[in-house]
Formats: sequence, structure tokens, C-alpha cells
Amino acid sequence: MGFCPGSRRWPVSCFPVLVLLIAGCSWLNPPTFDPEDLRDVRQEVDFRMVEKHWKRLTGEKVIVGGRVDAVDNRTNKAYIRLTPMPLDENYHPVEPESSRGYILLVTDGPVDPSKLSRGKEITVIGVVRRMRYPVAMDNGGYLHLVTLNVLRMHTWLPPVILSSPPMGPVMTPPGGGPYVPSGGIP
Repeated sequence: MGFCPGSRRWPVSCFPVLVLLIAGCSWLNPPTFDPEDLRDVRQEVDFRMVEKHWKRLTGEKVIVGGRVDAVDNRTNKAYIRLTPMPLDENYHPVEPESSRGYILLVTDGPVDPSKLSRGKEITVIGVVRRMRYPVAMDNGGYLHLVTLNVLRMHTWLPPVILSSPPMGPVMTPPGGGPYVPSGGIP
């Protein structure tokens, strides 16, 4: 009835366990964007192509990601300056290659500064619009920014460092407040 060394048959009771394991993998690692969101997106286009060929890509939906450099909230819009980074198979930004510039993301309505601040890694689906007029920098140079209107945005949590629990009681630091281990809870 069970799995025999000379046999290639599994008991019927193993089949539901196998199905649950396979289904559980997708539950533990859900997709970054819904297939509906990705339907018309030109996924073969990366940030380098957006920077170089923005005129040809104007009006196209693309997916880019990177690290937030600055956020400028206005009453009805937010401007996010993004340091672009290559994306992995899950659309997560990976360590940057040398980028020559930034991409300016424009959202409808302001964004929550506590959830989207400098250094936060994000991935967006957006529509390529235009090259923004050069912006004067503090060092005397000019910054050219390709503009994307954001349709969908995914923010990434920082990597969690797994460690064993403390051996003794957890002490609060002087001045009160909860104890947070160094490099721990984001």
C-alpha cells in the first residue's frame, strides 16, 4: 500500500500533501504585480533603454526599479527621483550598475513620507513621458531626467537579519522606549 523500495508508486495520501506544498510556495512568495497589471508592459525594456531611447518609448508602459533618492510632495502630485537599478526575475532591484542619471517618477497625489523615503527600494510600472528640462544642481551642473507617470508601485522591505533570541531579559535603553536590536526591526 505504501511506497516500496522496488515500486514506483506513492500512496494516495501523499498527493494532497504534495499539492499543499506546491501551492504554499506561491503563498510564501506572491508575485510583485498582478498579471493584469503586466499585460501591456514592455518587459524587455530596462532602465538603460529608457534613459537612451526615451523619445522612441514615449507613451509605452515599462517596468523600472531602483532606490529612492528624493521625494518632493506637492498638493496633488509627488515627484520621486529614482536611482535606477537592474531588476531580478521577481522585479526586485539588485545592486546598481553605474547609472548616468536618474528617472523622475510622477504620481497622482502625495505619497506617505514614512513609507517612501530616501534609500527605499521600489519597483514601478509607468508610462514614459518626456525628458524634463534640465534642472540646475548645487555643484553647477545640470540634471536631465526622463519622466515616467506611475501606474503601479511596489515598495520593498529591507532585508531582515535572522538571529537567535537574546539569552537573558531584554532591557530598555535609558530614556525609555522599546529595545531594538542593532540592524534589526525596520
